[in-house]
Amino acid sequence: MRKLLLVCILLILSLIGCSSTGGVSDRVSEEDALSLLDLSSYPKDVYVGISGPYSTEERMVEEAILACAKSILLEKALSVDNTLVMQSSGTKGLVSFAQKGSAYYDDVALAEVISSLEVLSVTFDAQAGSIVLARDPNAPHTRRSYKATTLADGKPDWLVRLPQVDGYRFGVGSSKAYYFLNDSLEASDFSAAQNLLDFNTEYTFSKSLVTTREGSVSSMDNVLFQAQRGLLLGFSIVDRYYDKESDTYWSLASITE
Repeated sequence: MRKLLLVCILLILSLIGCSSTGGVSDRVSEEDALSLLDLSSYPKDVYVGISGPYSTEERMVEEAILACAKSILLEKALSVDNTLVMQSSGTKGLVSFAQKGSAYYDDVALAEVISSLEVLSVTFDAQAGSIVLARDPNAPHTRRSYKATTLADGKPDWLVRLPQVDGYRFGVGSSKAYYFLNDSLEASDFSAAQNLLDFNTEYTFSKSLVTTREGSVSSMDNVLFQAQRGLLLGFSIVDRYYDKESDTYWSLASITE
């Protein structure tokens, strides 16, 4: 499978230089490179992939193209599950908290999707690695579900109120900054998927155990176990925002209803 993917990616790389739709750009400033992650001005059939730093430019482009293909498959169907275990005490408050989430998608068609991609541009950046803009010829050439507006404080409107668009449902996620930009974005995107899971759960199991202890001071302890699972259709990252003051990345995601 990996060998087939590499063959498809190498074929794309060999065509980039002579493609009429795009090419490999010179290195640009970090600010300009990161602005390429904003797809709001592009139609819905355009995707962006970010690699993170690797030892060679070829490897970075491979990973960025692979990220584009994964975005397309995630949009078709994304299965998300989340498990939460929390223990609290009436006298001590929150004692322990653990949360684990996983996401799954069908990667059988990954090589086929990669081979059909139309690469529009490739940009290199010290922090982001390679940023690839690619078009999926099999996707609808339509407008995106929502275009964010900037408020007076410079933040996007969806941080204040979720968009209301017929046929779509939106969720917001966030993550503190990691060392690599792609890790920060992936964590923020996954947080947005979990937020959508809260409203699109197909399976939920919740068990709570409450213990009361009598003594000089009465205490009530509580242990909660909760599991969720759901299938998100049409999952797409609509917009992103980085808050420098809190060093936090935010993602706005949508699914089809």
